[in-house]
Amino acid sequence: MADNDSDEKNREDVQWHQAFYTAIQGLLIEYRNVLEYKLEHPLNIKPLLIDMLVIKKRPDAVIKKQIAEIFRQDNIFEYKSPSVSLSVNEFHKALARAHLYKALSPNVDIADLTLSFVIAAHPRELLRHLRKTPGFALGERHPGIFWVTGAMMPIQIINITKLPDDDSLWLRNLNRNLPRENLRRVHILERKYGNRIDLSAYLHMVLKANQDKLSKEDFFMLTARTRKILEEIGWAEQWRKNARLEGRKEGIEKGIEKGIEKGIEKGKLETAKAMFAEGDSLEKIARVTGISRRSLKAKLSAK
Repeated sequence: MADNDSDEKNREDVQWHQAFYTAIQGLLIEYRNVLEYKLEHPLNIKPLLIDMLVIKKRPDAVIKKQIAEIFRQDNIFEYKSPSVSLSVNEFHKALARAHLYKALSPNVDIADLTLSFVIAAHPRELLRHLRKTPGFALGERHPGIFWVTGAMMPIQIINITKLPDDDSLWLRNLNRNLPRENLRRVHILERKYGNRIDLSAYLHMVLKANQDKLSKEDFFMLTARTRKILEEIGWAEQWRKNARLEGRKEGIEKGIEKGIEKGIEKGKLETAKAMFAEGDSLEKIARVTGISRRSLKAKLSAK
């Protein structure tokens, strides 16, 4: 059982990483002609892998995005999925992999190398470690973007939950607790960029992680591609099942209400008959039962 849980966790982590790759490419889509992306770049021997390597094809290219202010020639990204925290040891392992990348790449200058961590869980222990360690300095360059100095290369730690809700939406969406407004804007990204980037992995993970917040209104505003993803993750079938249950429940409730109404009407009519048999006037019967005189005449004369 434990092995199955571990396998499932690993599969989910891989899915989050695939969504992250798309998010970075979407965030920097205006610069796709001057950037090259290498996913899970191998460092000679597996399992030493860099999550993502972003290379500037033109050294003079200026990338006007907050997460890219740090960029130089070769830019390494290390990503942690929402449930994984960036520990002190993981930070130093990634820094070691960055140095190994330099050592194994003769054409790469250490001065042209940067390291970026992208996380969703606040790394409280790591930040405390960096502030206390001699030689390191830490500063919040922008909301959610911390720059670390003291290493041989520029380093930044990007907390996606703290990023401003503008063009950082691509990264902010890599979260399990999206506000409904952000979830609706995921649909807008799909409509706007779906023909320029393969968003399948990105949409699959974001929608899967937040499917409990989707409503039938969301389903009807989606594109055919996104509806297919909801079919794949089982949300659409569950929604249809719930709709059927709600329909039956509503039908039962309406049936009960209708039955009660019929019972009340039947009781009124029985009372009217009894009063009529006792010789009470139609005016009095109408006043007591609430049945109009015209209805009383029709109902009583028919019997």
